[in-house]
Amino acid sequence: MKKQYFIFVCCGAGKLTSYMAAEGLKSGLKERGWDVKKQIKIEHGLINDVPRYSDKIDILVSSTNYTRKHAFPVVNGIAFIMQNEEDEIKCIDEVEAYLKEIIEKENS
Repeated sequence: MKKQYFIFVCCGAGKLTSYMAAEGLKSGLKERGWDVKKQIKIEHGLINDVPRYSDKIDILVSSTNYTRKHAFPVVNGIAFIMQNEEDEIKCIDEVEAYLKEIIEKENS
């Protein structure tokens, strides 16, 4: 198993909306038993930072429209900005499913 998985949460300005989404994701994953300090590293920033981190990103969560294709999965995190609890849960579900898929691939 990889030591730590990197989730990068981005938005247009790299300030408030990516922070809100990152904190919501951290909280949701922590509630599900994930260690968001040792197992998972979640950082937030600008959408323009994605290329700089692309070799480290395991999962990208974007709180803005992001259509570029990468080797890593891209998850829509707008639900955290809209404060739509049902869609926030779906986003956390999707991220968790990708984490499990990554771990399963590493262990096979």
